Amino acid sequence: MDGDVNAMKNDFFGDGKFYSPAGTAQEVGFIAEVLGLPGGSAILDLYCGYGRHAIELAKRGYRVTGVDATEAFLSIAGQKAAEEGAEVNFRLLDMRELDYDGEFDAVINMFAAFGYFSDEENAAVLGKVASALRPGGLFLIDLLNRDWMGRNNLNRYWRHPSGEYVLSYKVELQRGVAMMKRVLLNQVTGAKLQNDFVLRAYSLEEMTTLLASCSLTVKAKYGAFDARPYGPEDPRMIILAEKA
Repeated sequence: MDGDVNAMKNDFFGDGKFYSPAGTAQEVGFIAEVLGLPGGSAILDLYCGYGRHAIELAKRGYRVTGVDATEAFLSIAGQKAAEEGAEVNFRLLDMRELDYDGEFDAVINMFAAFGYFSDEENAAVLGKVASALRPGGLFLIDLLNRDWMGRNNLNRYWRHPSGEYVLSYKVELQRGVAMMKRVLLNQVTGAKLQNDFVLRAYSLEEMTTLLASCSLTVKAKYGAFDARPYGPEDPRMIILAEKA
């Protein structure tokens, strides 16, 4: 399930083979700007995937730890970091098993990598994030905007430039829970891989309450990586919170 979670959230927003270096540069610029941390600060990239953000942040002079539950992704991330001369501490770990204690100035959780467990487990993850932060530490979480999801068609379809692969998503939102069906079709061999996912999509009010229960206070809300203020028409809900 955990590997599929990362694959889903990466592909849904266009990561991996569907993503561009320019997009990564914009996202990392946004992350660095809103965190406002000096060089040498310790940052945890929670569910770092292929390491896009972790590597670029390390190249900017931050001390970065990248955690993910998918060994294959971390292998790719490690290779990329070595190729680009970036020093990142990658660690294989389920987010529900985070065991850090006041070690980080910031934790980032990007591209809808939160909400794939029960409500109790999701809340416990936020508690572990708070524990990982130093007092005054920052938590930046990037979520799907549930209000926007309820009013828009979320089905997605991509074709790889080679024409070999086709990837499609069918998404239905019911009472705050998104049911997602992913189909990957190899048009050369005819091989078909289908995965189903369940994502708990939280409202802004729910997230604010959850964060507050972990001593994390919302400082700012954004609707995109251009730092626009969050609004109901934005597909994203990016929240910056601070540990009391």
